[in-house]
Amino acid sequence: MKPSTDTPILQAEEIKTSKPVVRRGSVGDNGDILGIGWLHGSFHVAVFRRQKMLGSWSAPEPIKTLPELGPALDQALEELKFGGTEAFLLLENEQFAHQIEATPPFSDAAARSYLQARVQRYEKENHPVLWVAQPAAGIKKERSFIVHMLPRSFYESVNRYFLERRLDLTRILPLVVPVQRELDRFPIAKGRPVLVAVEAGGATVVMVAKVGEQMLFARNILADWGADPGRIGVEINRSLLYANQQFSVTVDRVWLLGENNSSTAQVNAKCGTGRQITVLPTSPVEWLQSVAKLPPRQPVNLVAGHLRRKSQQRSIRRLLLAASWAGLLFFVVDAWSRAVSWRQEKRQYSELSANEAKMNVEKARLAERNEAVQRERAFVHKVDDERLPAVPGKFAAIVAGALSDQMRLTDLAVKWDESSGWTFRLEGTVEADEETAREIVAALQRQLAGSPLKIRSNDSARAVMAIARAANSTAPEVQRFSFEGGILEN
Repeated sequence: MKPSTDTPILQAEEIKTSKPVVRRGSVGDNGDILGIGWLHGSFHVAVFRRQKMLGSWSAPEPIKTLPELGPALDQALEELKFGGTEAFLLLENEQFAHQIEATPPFSDAAARSYLQARVQRYEKENHPVLWVAQPAAGIKKERSFIVHMLPRSFYESVNRYFLERRLDLTRILPLVVPVQRELDRFPIAKGRPVLVAVEAGGATVVMVAKVGEQMLFARNILADWGADPGRIGVEINRSLLYANQQFSVTVDRVWLLGENNSSTAQVNAKCGTGRQITVLPTSPVEWLQSVAKLPPRQPVNLVAGHLRRKSQQRSIRRLLLAASWAGLLFFVVDAWSRAVSWRQEKRQYSELSANEAKMNVEKARLAERNEAVQRERAFVHKVDDERLPAVPGKFAAIVAGALSDQMRLTDLAVKWDESSGWTFRLEGTVEADEETAREIVAALQRQLAGSPLKIRSNDSARAVMAIARAANSTAPEVQRFSFEGGILEN
């Protein structure tokens, strides 16, 4: 991008209004939209409600400088009785630059990054700008864009005038946007090339495009239709030759759209024969009507990205502010909670101090009672620890359950000895012969050995002896048995 040779930008501190700002009353927003067309000195304003124009006003004198913008806005608002807040600006002036940039055949994201780098280089050499890229037909394999750039300081100065009057400037568009929209609605076959020359105040916007497709290119010519129609014809002819040379497109239809149509003869003379020249009387207010019918998210909007970034910054600031207030509230609540807790503890301490003597007496009584309880508990533990377990009773129960029907106990003894532990001795009788008696006694010993007390018999202490009986006795044969052993032996 080459540095711009436009006139110096008016800085904010240089702008002075000749009379006080007329501020509108805060009466809410009725949904109306204010459309403003500022085209190289011509200044036109219209009010729209749901895309329908309610009224319009045009400045009687050219508005060429920023200090003249404020009074013109005040007069328009007073004449139209505008009650909304949203406004859009259709802009063409020396500060608004339009440059054609070619990029390699990148994706949309890569092409935007490439254009952003070009714009940043331009800003280093000149001044910060707001910009937006409008796709155009490329040459060969390259992609082409028309980069619309407006100095940021100029925008901020214009926006200040709007904010002072409670107007929200949501869109700034170049004139080629509504021109292309209307071109696609012309009664011409789709894809046919057309050159459109539009009167824009003291200048002319020339656009070459195919109907229903991307435009080929657009130019701004500082030539007045009434004062210099010959130059307009020359520039139109140069545009026709450029379209033929660069895009291999022969344009045979020329449309002249403006209020002053005295240049028709000069244009016809410069363009030569074989071309159809059509003149359509068009006022700037009609371009405002075309803009009002565009969708709000129309991509060629100079301030869309700027407003989106400002909205994100506002959201971040609100989030940080909310977090700060939440932190402050937490600090206050925590301090209040600590103060309440401290007062409660102080009150409790005072109550305890008043009852200190009584509580000391109670403490001594409880300590004495606790010592008595500890002595009783120690005595109980000592008794429990020194008392022998109930092995004899369990042993007797196990033996009683293990005796067979033929066996009778005559003696059972269980004793404890420090050296040998628990020992026992069993004596009794068995109603059976000697061999059977021995088997019954052995079965009893085996059953006792498998009991939970692990009863073991001494091999040397087992005996089964016959009991003498009379010679003629018919009583069953009885054997005496006795054995000893240990309890809880591994």
